[in-house]
Amino acid sequence: MYLAERMAEFVLGLDFSELPKSVVDATARIIADTLACGVAALEEPGPALLRQYALEHAGRPEATLLGGDERVDLPLAALVNAALVRDLDANDIYAAPPGKDTAHFSDAIPALLAAAELAGTSGREFLTAVVAVYELQAALDEAYHWTRRGLHSVSQVAWAVPAAAGRLLGLSREQIVSAIGLAGTTGGLVLQSWLKPGPELPLLKGAAPGFACQQALQAVQLAASGLTAPPDALETLFERLPSDFDPAAFDRLDGGAQWAVLRTIIKRYPAQIYTQAAVAAAASLRRQIGSVDDVAVVTVYGHRGVTAGVQGSPGAYMPQTRAAADHSTPFVVAVALRDGDLTPASYQGESWRDPALLDLMRRIDLVIDPEFERAFHQEGVLGCRVVVELLDGRRLEATIRQPPGHPDNALSREELLAKLRALVEPRLGPGAAERVLAEAERLPGAPSVAALLDACRRS
Repeated sequence: MYLAERMAEFVLGLDFSELPKSVVDATARIIADTLACGVAALEEPGPALLRQYALEHAGRPEATLLGGDERVDLPLAALVNAALVRDLDANDIYAAPPGKDTAHFSDAIPALLAAAELAGTSGREFLTAVVAVYELQAALDEAYHWTRRGLHSVSQVAWAVPAAAGRLLGLSREQIVSAIGLAGTTGGLVLQSWLKPGPELPLLKGAAPGFACQQALQAVQLAASGLTAPPDALETLFERLPSDFDPAAFDRLDGGAQWAVLRTIIKRYPAQIYTQAAVAAAASLRRQIGSVDDVAVVTVYGHRGVTAGVQGSPGAYMPQTRAAADHSTPFVVAVALRDGDLTPASYQGESWRDPALLDLMRRIDLVIDPEFERAFHQEGVLGCRVVVELLDGRRLEATIRQPPGHPDNALSREELLAKLRALVEPRLGPGAAERVLAEAERLPGAPSVAALLDACRRS
């Protein structure tokens, strides 16, 4: 049986009644977090540009643009809403096994929400489709080293979404197989062209998941109309661009593996995943420091992900865009030391250009620590240690093994709400975070996704 056929059979065979309560609860939280990330980005330049593009090129009013009443055709809604979700780099990420790629599985949720709205499916069906798309992405993620082939992990979205969206839109097994082949072959090889060390990152960084979702839903619609594609498209990819393909990863679709939603990191802070522990450690030291003017030097000891690469490059000390700032370890650590937190508001007013903050960033040293490097590669530990030396001779330090929101250090419901409030209340007003989370938690009994969309709408 071809992989696309296994994917189709898994999606069509998954039943809500078979999902453990822990999986249902985790998925509801993930959905709330995802939509809150999208709402928070409503005024960001990249999503705003795509929204205007969608309105100018809209066809049939099939699905709602997040945060408003505008309705556009299904693929365009997925384009805009997926770009919204990713733009702030605050959405979740999979805690992949050591040595495996990882990805933001929630990139797929906007496409499924649009499909569920168009089909008029129940909240239970939508929630089941989200569980399914996380399982599919986990199989794709663990089976193949996408990044070693120069591909971005968002490539997985174009392969996984057609199966889950196809279920919501009533496609047959054969149509879903063709949709997977269509989307994957034409839009599932997303070149990693933007994430490079330097002071700037282009708007494509946040928009890329939108393009993958758009392509996926176009493929679903075309497959439903009868357009066919080879059932072995995934096998062809793995053969033509070989990279340690592990077919056993797809065995999780046969049951027995831990559900992917339970191994998902709900980020506490709007920043790149490898910086999360550094932000948490720095924020925990804030009260002991007093004024950051009293800081002599800060040293972050960690694996290469937090101390080198994009996050620790020379360009990270002088970010020129928001996207570069949320990937800069010096920037996010400096903000956390100064404010005791990092929120979307931390980026307002191009704060990365603040002379005082830049001065503090210059006092931050990044050191690759052999033990953190070993633990990262062998155990999947994302932690680090932050040491602050003050002018009065005091030495403060904090160590975080796994960042807040990691499955091994999960957020409480109140901690999640605190994050959601910082994301949505500036756009939707007081009480909006509670409404979004409540509607997500009501999905198992909801007749449709309409109330969930309403909770994300500007009044």
